[in-house]
Amino acid sequence: MGLKDYFAFNKRQRNGIMVLLTIIAGMMIYLIVSDYLPPSPATEDFSAFKADMTKVKFKAPDTTKQIVKQTDTLGRPKKLKQLTTLELNTADSTDFEDFPLISPKVARTIVRFRNALGGYYDKKQLLEVYGMDTSAYNSMINHITLDVSLVEKLNINKATEKALTHHPYIHKVLAKAIYNYRKTNGPFNKVSDIMKVEGIDKELYQKLSPYLSITN
Repeated sequence: MGLKDYFAFNKRQRNGIMVLLTIIAGMMIYLIVSDYLPPSPATEDFSAFKADMTKVKFKAPDTTKQIVKQTDTLGRPKKLKQLTTLELNTADSTDFEDFPLISPKVARTIVRFRNALGGYYDKKQLLEVYGMDTSAYNSMINHITLDVSLVEKLNINKATEKALTHHPYIHKVLAKAIYNYRKTNGPFNKVSDIMKVEGIDKELYQKLSPYLSITN
């Protein structure tokens, strides 16, 4: 077999070889001139995206601020050492904020709950304040006094159903029961007679009785 026989191709094979050579030549030309071509828009956009992601990666302002704020709150000198005592039924919310573990929100709630009750008759009632925990309570208990004479009384022989409902220890259904009992049986002769009203047990009576009266 001669050398010429190795290069004997039919028309279909020659066309295939020409197409392959054209593709190879095109790729070689592209590789040569690609370094001189301007960057494509896709490359520019990707670079900008990576730059933005780099900024986000190292940006952590929220965490830093929270840590600083917490450190400031815990490390800030409080006025507790300058306090003598606070009277629980007359102090305002800013007075309670001087205690390290009492937040402004809890301080305001102490006063709002006191106003709704008509005053505190027991220091332990502070544990009923929303947001008050045992640690906060213990931090302030030795620095407060309590004047129970300032507690406002609710005349159960004259109070309207609406007025009874406003007291935190008397829910709407119980207020109606008290009002209807009085309307049916007449005035209460003594405060303890209120235990005859359905829905008032001994435990509730002990909580409620310091706020009740049958006279002005």
